[in-house]
Order: sequence, then C-alpha cells, then structure tokens
Amino acid sequence: MFGKVAEEVRKRGARRVLLQVPEGLKASAQGIAEEIEEAGAEAFISVERCYGACDVRECDAKRLGCDLIVHVGHADFGMKTEIPVVYEEWREDFDPVPVLKASWEKLKGFGNVALVSTVQHLGSLERAREFLEAEGKSVHVGVPTGPAKHPGQILGCDYSAAVPLEPVADCFIYIGSGRFHPVGLAERVKKPVFSLNPEAGTLERIERDRNREVVRLMRIEKAKAAERFGILVSSKPGQARPGLAEKIKEKLKGAGKKAWILAADEFSPDKLMGIDMDVLVNTACPRIWDDVSLFGKNVINAEDVDEVAGGGKD
Repeated sequence: MFGKVAEEVRKRGARRVLLQVPEGLKASAQGIAEEIEEAGAEAFISVERCYGACDVRECDAKRLGCDLIVHVGHADFGMKTEIPVVYEEWREDFDPVPVLKASWEKLKGFGNVALVSTVQHLGSLERAREFLEAEGKSVHVGVPTGPAKHPGQILGCDYSAAVPLEPVADCFIYIGSGRFHPVGLAERVKKPVFSLNPEAGTLERIERDRNREVVRLMRIEKAKAAERFGILVSSKPGQARPGLAEKIKEKLKGAGKKAWILAADEFSPDKLMGIDMDVLVNTACPRIWDDVSLFGKNVINAEDVDEVAGGGKD
C-alpha cells in the first residue's frame, strides 16, 4: 500500500525510522510500520499530534537516533532538514460529481468556478473540473506561491492558490471535510465560497462571519489597555518565527508595555497555567486565534500589534 515508503527505506539503507501520521490516519500507523520493518529498518511510531508538514519532528528523530523520517498525509512544506524526510501524501478516492449533480441549483448563476482542496482530496479536483466544464462552466485552479505544493492546494496558512483567482471567479468550491479551510477562505475573499463535504455528501455555502472583523477590532481595543503581553512562538520547524517575536517584543516595549516571549512545541491552556499575561500575541498556527475561549485570555495576531502599539496601519 505504501510502496514509496518501503522503496525509500531500502534505497537509503535506513536503519531506524521515525514514522509520523496525523490523527485521522493513526489507525494505519501499525500497517505502515510493518512495511518499514519489512524493508529492513526499525520503525518508531510517533504518537505526538501531527498537524501538517510544518510539524516535522526532527528533534525527536535525532534523540531517538533515527536516520530517516516518514511523514504521512501531507505534502512537502519545503523545509530543509538534516535528517531526510519522505513525504507520503494521502489521497482519498472520492468522486464529487454525484454531490455536484444533486446540488446543481445552488451553482446556477456562477459561470466561473475556482476549485480548491487540501492534499487529501486533490484527486477530486480533476473530476469536478471535467463535470463542471461539460456543464458549461469555466473552471480555474490556481497555483500556490506559498508553502502549499500542488495546484489547487490550500493550507490554513496559505491561500495563495485561491485568493488571486477572485477577479476571474464567480464562486469558489472547496472539496474536503471540516470547516476550518473553507471558513478561512471565506474570510479572505468576497466571492461566495461553497464547501463540498465528502463525508456528509453535501454542498454548503459558507457564509462569511461578518462578526469576525468586529471581534478582531474589539480584541485590539482591549489589548491597547493591557499591560502584560505573552508572545507565542512555536518550536515546530514550519511555524517557528523567533525573529518576528523579537520585533513584536520591541514594539510593545516601545509602547510602554511589558512583554515576554513564550516558547512551546504546541500551546495549550495547561502550559500557560500560572503565567500572568493579559494578552497573547500569536505568531504560530492561525488556529490559535480561534481558540481564544480555551486560553481564557485575549488573543491577537502578529499583524495587529502595530495598532496595539499605537503605530496604526500604513
């Protein structure tokens, strides 16, 4: 099933392999480990959470004496590592055409359609394109300019395959499960966004959260009156931005605030317990901004610091 993995293990003469799989694929981890071991290497299954290709656990691999990392489920993020990484992308075999047919009325009036997905459902984009074009639609699939690797692929931190298409698209169709990515896209474009969910077999229009900008401005205003700031820096190799954190700290101190840089592999409320901060400034994964209720503190993003520090926006 994972022929590329076994082939790479043999080709590289790997002796010890760290295997990473995302939460949704952990049921497959033992089978993949068996294939690695049949190829002649010892497999160490990482049970740490794996959020994406930004989360290659090279430090763990070094400590365990591994000479190869197998990262399943995500496309290469373009990171440079000392230990070689084999990216085994995961593709779901899903045909979106029956859902499109059943929901055709929702797409009337949209002659130009932009298609996007995450790596798991990229194989569905061509099927959708062929059907939509046969029905008279013009279909657009963008090429990412950020860390995403494939045409039509979006990430929570990279919508560059989608946003530049807005001038030529009447609507966007996201193929994939979950709401994080289509909601994120809806926040970045003004054209309608539809989410085609393979699990539910539905096509749902994602309404832009008009309150989101209001919430962002409220958080900024609240932060202006705050005194103590914690700047969150992830140690995940694809998220770490220590230089940005240092610049933010200087801006806040220049505005008369107190600021400390807080580092962690993954941020959770228990890790911040006992640390007295009024505001958390997020330089890590974009999801943290949406998890404000978990932390019980005001959370702002790095790009909002200028307004908090009194500089405003250019």
